[in-house]
Amino acid sequence: MAKKAALQIVTANHLLEGHSIFLSEDGWTADHHASRVAASAEEAAALEALGHADEDANQVVGVYLVAIEFDADGNPEPTHYREKMRVRARPSFWPDPVKQRVKSVKRKNDGEASHVPL
Repeated sequence: MAKKAALQIVTANHLLEGHSIFLSEDGWTADHHASRVAASAEEAAALEALGHADEDANQVVGVYLVAIEFDADGNPEPTHYREKMRVRARPSFWPDPVKQRVKSVKRKNDGEASHVPL
């Protein structure tokens, strides 16, 4: 019997600010619930390639895939304890919750990334 492919999202760290960010439909976000979800190995490879393109463009650093499961509300949640801590961590100098600081790096229509100040 074939093993079911794990659901995955792409994460990295914001190059200038250092916090954890996640690849979404609109670029990179601090809200992991807005992440693009890969349901197959091919989709995961394609999302990871997008992340590495932004890493090559010096927009993010440390791109990698994270295994997730959907919670009761249908939101992606990491399955590994390290990633569970990363999605809840935020710099102490942020006065607002992470979910309010959503967009940090957007992708241009031509596939290039551009920095959008927070």
